[in-house]
Amino acid sequence: MLRYKVYLLLALLSFSLPAFSTADGVDSLRQIQVNDLKTQIEWVNPSAMRAYLDDTKQSLGDKAPALYQKLSELEALLPKVRQTLSATASDEAIGDARKLLALKRELMLANPLLDVDRIVAARYRLGDKARKAMGPSMGTSTANYNSLFSNSRKGYDAEIDILSDLRGDVKSERIYKPEADVPVSDIQLHWDADRLLFSSLDANRKWQIYEIKTDGTGFHQKITVDEPDLEFCDANYLPDGKVVATSNIGYNAVPCVHGDDVVANLVSYDPKTRDLRRLTFDQDGNWSPIVIPNGRIMYTRWEYTDLTHYFSRIVMHMNPDGTENKALYGSGSYFPNSTFDMKPLSKHSSRFVGIISGHHGTARSGRLVIFDPAKSRKEEKGMIQELPFKDRPIVPLIKDELVKGVWPQFMKPFPLNEKYFLVACKPAKDALWGIYLVDVFDNLTLIAEQEGEGLTAPIPLAKRETPPVIPSKIKPGNKEATVFIQDIYEGEGTQGIPRGTIKSLRIFAYEYAYILAPSDHDAQGIQSGWDIKRVLGTVPVEEDGSALFTIPANTPVSIQPLDKDGAAVQWMRSWLTGMPGEIVSCIGCHEDQNTMPIPKRTIASAKQARRLETPEGGVRPFTFRLEVQPVLDRNCVSCHDGTTAEPDFRKDRMVTYKRGILTKINKQFDQSYLNLHPYVYRQGPESDIYVLKPAEFHVSNSELIRILQAGHHGVQVPDEDMRTLYTWIDLNAPYSGAFTQIDLKPESPKNQVERRMELAEKYSGVRVDWQKEIADYADWLKENKTAPFPRPTRDRKSTVSSSKLTSMQPRVKRGDKAGATRRLTIAPDVHIDLVWIPAGSFVMGNNRTPAASPAFKADMKKGFWMSTTEITNKQFCTLFPEHDSRYIGQTWKDHTTPGYPANRPDQPVVRVSWEEANAFCRKISENLNCKASLPTETQWEWAARAGSADDFWFGSVNSDFGSYENLADSTTVDLAVTGVDPKPMRPTDPMRRFWDFLPKVLNVNDHQLISCPVASYRPNPWGLYDMNGNVAEWTASGYVPYPLKEKGNYPEAEKRVVRGGSWRERPQYSTSAVRKAYLPWQRPMNVGFRIIVEDADL
Repeated sequence: MLRYKVYLLLALLSFSLPAFSTADGVDSLRQIQVNDLKTQIEWVNPSAMRAYLDDTKQSLGDKAPALYQKLSELEALLPKVRQTLSATASDEAIGDARKLLALKRELMLANPLLDVDRIVAARYRLGDKARKAMGPSMGTSTANYNSLFSNSRKGYDAEIDILSDLRGDVKSERIYKPEADVPVSDIQLHWDADRLLFSSLDANRKWQIYEIKTDGTGFHQKITVDEPDLEFCDANYLPDGKVVATSNIGYNAVPCVHGDDVVANLVSYDPKTRDLRRLTFDQDGNWSPIVIPNGRIMYTRWEYTDLTHYFSRIVMHMNPDGTENKALYGSGSYFPNSTFDMKPLSKHSSRFVGIISGHHGTARSGRLVIFDPAKSRKEEKGMIQELPFKDRPIVPLIKDELVKGVWPQFMKPFPLNEKYFLVACKPAKDALWGIYLVDVFDNLTLIAEQEGEGLTAPIPLAKRETPPVIPSKIKPGNKEATVFIQDIYEGEGTQGIPRGTIKSLRIFAYEYAYILAPSDHDAQGIQSGWDIKRVLGTVPVEEDGSALFTIPANTPVSIQPLDKDGAAVQWMRSWLTGMPGEIVSCIGCHEDQNTMPIPKRTIASAKQARRLETPEGGVRPFTFRLEVQPVLDRNCVSCHDGTTAEPDFRKDRMVTYKRGILTKINKQFDQSYLNLHPYVYRQGPESDIYVLKPAEFHVSNSELIRILQAGHHGVQVPDEDMRTLYTWIDLNAPYSGAFTQIDLKPESPKNQVERRMELAEKYSGVRVDWQKEIADYADWLKENKTAPFPRPTRDRKSTVSSSKLTSMQPRVKRGDKAGATRRLTIAPDVHIDLVWIPAGSFVMGNNRTPAASPAFKADMKKGFWMSTTEITNKQFCTLFPEHDSRYIGQTWKDHTTPGYPANRPDQPVVRVSWEEANAFCRKISENLNCKASLPTETQWEWAARAGSADDFWFGSVNSDFGSYENLADSTTVDLAVTGVDPKPMRPTDPMRRFWDFLPKVLNVNDHQLISCPVASYRPNPWGLYDMNGNVAEWTASGYVPYPLKEKGNYPEAEKRVVRGGSWRERPQYSTSAVRKAYLPWQRPMNVGFRIIVEDADL
């Protein structure tokens, strides 16, 4: 039996510490003693202790009066202790401090919840490193992004103990100690309190799950399978006698570290039958599985398919058979980065306690927080309280190393009830890891610690109610699951999309990175993504928004809602996995799980489940060479051949891409790919973790598509080819659709592609041979697509101008308001400045620009007032305070922020729809009794030209725009970033030639990277700022063909006209004549608006 000196280092001088000279040694030991006392005194809080006594008074019974008396003694002694210990640290001060802490200990540990008096805990002998140790020294993962499989497999001195006599000198009884220098991790006690599970290493230093009785007998390996390469850790009991654990069964690895860290996915195991079944099919790690009182499993999942990977560890919950797997907390949130070690509080509450932590830095320990998903499931909104800081607001920090320098540090909490918790705690930087009692009143009380050691994972040795068994819903042997969507228009993801817009769903499956193989953010291309995306097919959406269809079971799939043209209007950026025979049901797109769904009869539910319409040529990964290059060959190469026109889109002109000193990525890209992808706007490997605004990355935002739709030298690309381009853009413009250099490293598992398929087939009933799919499609193309498609051309209107139009100059009708200004006050300190725009006539359009031709004469019969600048965030949010223009995403990876802010007060508002811009105008009109509106495109162009007939009021597309407009200039080279917390690439960086891809004018510098505060440049002659740059602008006009007729009887236009350019567009796409078309509900990231007022006597 070992005795723990729990009362604050009373025997400190006998502890093993580094050698000192006699005098120095005594002084150093005394200083450690004093520092520890000071740390504990900081957590003496009489008001919190009184709150605890008030809370437990009834259960304390006749003990309560004496405890209140001791609290009074403590309150009287505390001021003296704080003063003397801080000033002198004399023997008397130390004695008083010990007395004070003895009183606190007696008070707090009288809690009846500690009557159990026995705690299971892990004990690590750490020697002189004990005061510097953090979680990984005590058996946790070495980082927040890996599993135990990445840990050191030697060098530990660990055991499992039972601590008793908690209110006195704590006794320690060993129940298990490994024979080798291996850790003991993930200790979990059975509900009957007679046995426990833990993770450790076998004789071959492989991670396995073990079980032992709490009396120290019956030690055995719990999971035994005939697969010598499989490892298991992080296990827990299931109510039906099975266990859940994590395993390397997926043969996949963390892509952002080139596969160096093996991914652990969840499996279930039946000890009676030795049946092993995979439960999750996830890109990245699963951790901390625990059965909650309703019988479901709660666990942490890391995912970052097109998400910012520093912030995407979320809490999930599912049935023990893997069905009904849903997000519980943290989806679509930057804060917290990670949540680990979750434990439910009671069967009467949805609350749970967990540890929040960062990405890099401190591993598996952090801040202790109580969550309630019933209140909210995002960021701090569902966090009830941080312990022990009940009065401190929880601020949703967006920070990589979230808990760096934060004290106390906690890990492995265990709720005694909804108010009191056992937890491993390190209260200060140089303190020891001990077992503490913490409560919601802000009390933090040491139970046990030992110099030279670390204690963790406390569990009271007491029986608990076993959760109910949820009957399995899977159908063994079934190869499919069914997906039912009640209404795709319900939920945050499709908010604002008009009913009838979504015509079908594209379904694709993920194939994840391999072990010790180059993957990373450029695995699939430049600014593309991490994973292979295999297009499985499409399925129609019914008129009422419902859909019912089958998908392959045990396959991670993602859903993209498509418009009538086959282009995505939203991106799931995650996946769902249907278990065999499961009906996966959801209400809508990112629906609020805290709202009560109202079941309704749908068109889809009255029909049989549809089968996916597979792509022509079969299911396969999407690859540039087999999908997009043929489109270029058929439509573009006859001109873009490297001589007639640039860029060169010919195939098989290869460029070598090398990156990484250790990883040594060496791959080939087609020059045609490198020349084409810069004209595509897409999210890249990491984008805003918040649910995207619908159509954020719609194809209409890509310059490539706008050029083709407007008419490019008479070429009319066939619909089939346009749909291929849409799919390419929607999938993040991939090049590879494959993983290469899989066996690059000598230590990489041999034949791992085949081994992944073997394990999947054996334990999941699935076999995906993506390499064969690509090869089969290549063969299919040879047999079925040998003849080029005919290339139809549009009937182009004559671009020959009459001599009259060519020579016509704008005519301005000067009046008494020339140069007049007005100010609209929408709040005491918020104003909109207006300038008078005179009447006149001009040539509207430009015969050199397909979308703006033919040019024609336009008459502006009346003048009007126009806002001198684009409406700012401050102005818009004054009337619509919930709006957020958000951020502009970075390229590369390793983002520590959401991007470059576009939501500062003086920047122009963006991500507003045409409808929202009009709503702003209506509010201005109502509040100020005037007639405010968006300008028509005729009014806009007239005002932008300001009496000029040239491309811009200041000159042509070849003019130096640096002091006039914010357009795509030399500053955009800084969009090419690299590194952790990405910063602009050096000019000498060999990667910059690949990542500095945004089309730009290099010989002009406007000194702004993205949108800047309005009026940062020179105004045009009529006093208007930023008409052609900064952000583009909505107009009131529908998008109809030119020439416009004054009394034209046009049908209602589907799209609305946007005018001007933005910070990311070149001059030729930003002139006063250029037109762009967007749907009225779209919220483009670079489109804002300005207003006009037509009341002449304003």
